Amino acid sequence: MPLNNRDLIGKVKPEVKSFTFYISPSWKIFKKNPYITFVSLQIVMATLLTHSVFADEYHYNNMLIGDRASGLAGAYSAIADDPSGLFYNPAGIVYATTSNISANMNAYNVSQTRYKDVLGGQDWVRTSAALVPNFFGITQPLGSGTLGFSYAVTDSILEDQDQTFNDIPTAGTKFTMNFNNQTTVNNIGPSYALAFNDKISIGLTLYGYNRTEEKIASQSFDFPNTETNNIYHWENVYSSVSEYGINPILGFMITPIEKVSLGLTLSKIVLLHSSTKTQQSCATSYLEETSTGAVCQPNSFNRIELASNSKRKYPFTLNLGAAYFASKTLMVSSSVWIYEAMNLNKSPLVNAAAGLEYYISSRFAIRMGGYTNFANTPKLAQNAVNEFNEHIDIVGGTMSLSHFTRTSSITFGAAGTYGRGQAQVVDGNTKIQDVEYLGASIFISASNSF
Repeated sequence: MPLNNRDLIGKVKPEVKSFTFYISPSWKIFKKNPYITFVSLQIVMATLLTHSVFADEYHYNNMLIGDRASGLAGAYSAIADDPSGLFYNPAGIVYATTSNISANMNAYNVSQTRYKDVLGGQDWVRTSAALVPNFFGITQPLGSGTLGFSYAVTDSILEDQDQTFNDIPTAGTKFTMNFNNQTTVNNIGPSYALAFNDKISIGLTLYGYNRTEEKIASQSFDFPNTETNNIYHWENVYSSVSEYGINPILGFMITPIEKVSLGLTLSKIVLLHSSTKTQQSCATSYLEETSTGAVCQPNSFNRIELASNSKRKYPFTLNLGAAYFASKTLMVSSSVWIYEAMNLNKSPLVNAAAGLEYYISSRFAIRMGGYTNFANTPKLAQNAVNEFNEHIDIVGGTMSLSHFTRTSSITFGAAGTYGRGQAQVVDGNTKIQDVEYLGASIFISASNSF
């Protein structure tokens, strides 16, 4: 029972090269066991499901950026007056009173995705763990405005998995999966903000965008035979993606009344280059008992190469934010992201976040918040082969504690996420699996004013 390969290959028209070598055909084995013939043909046509859950193009809000912004769950576009504002709303940095440098590090990110009842009643579990330095930013007054430069990692995943299923009727006596996935999305570039007066400002960040992805999936199947022979099938898929382009973020900030600020940003990733390569290899052999012992007899080998330069489309994004400064010690904020409809969806996708900041004293502040990270794919249809084979809606919560001195601060924080949804894991099978997702991260950040 091979796992779905639609996302690995992609939805483009690739250049295909195929090589097939029949080494020592043993058709008598398959003729005497039609069940193995059917399953083996299934295996040749598909391989491991290798789309990513924690960091992928199916979700937009995978990683929070910056210290204050992370504690507020990303509800920061109406504040944005420190270096992380270069990412959330560059118009806000003009209101910073001094030059500032900030470095944020997600010390540890971990996630687990459980696909229930995938093979013979057994769950398929995928885990990811990574140590990610995800933000650096600096701002400096320049002329009548403020200049900034920042580096932000908005996606990062590292999966390294080895899982074995035993006695699965549709996958043989032993089914083994080995899977490695490394994905990183980087944004780096300058910003400039200008204030028209003390109530209205505008800013622009021009990021260079780069996404790299490398996946290796290997699976093997052991099948019993009616005679003394056992059949073994092995598949390996290697896939790499390289994208680069620009990610401009245009921001506006307005203070319509005292204690209230509003923020608005417009952004869209535009790819200038994209390269996708996939290599798929599979081989079949059987173990034959002879008078001198068991001998492994090769049967066939097949290799397919796919390549494409097609560019994926990214959505136009609108972010609206509001903040209310209730007092010198209390502030609440909110943000709403509206994404252009993608992936067969007829309506735009909406994510939201809300946060609270409270100063315990002049030296300590606590922040907390909640946010959504909904999937941009349509919900799965029963009794059908779905083009997008996964839909998981995720919600998260954050909390952080900051300590201040006259010119510096340090922040410790944590975030937790939970998601539920459905997936169609097995290629050619209309069964829908329930999916449960758990994630957590711990981060530390430091900033300095000068």
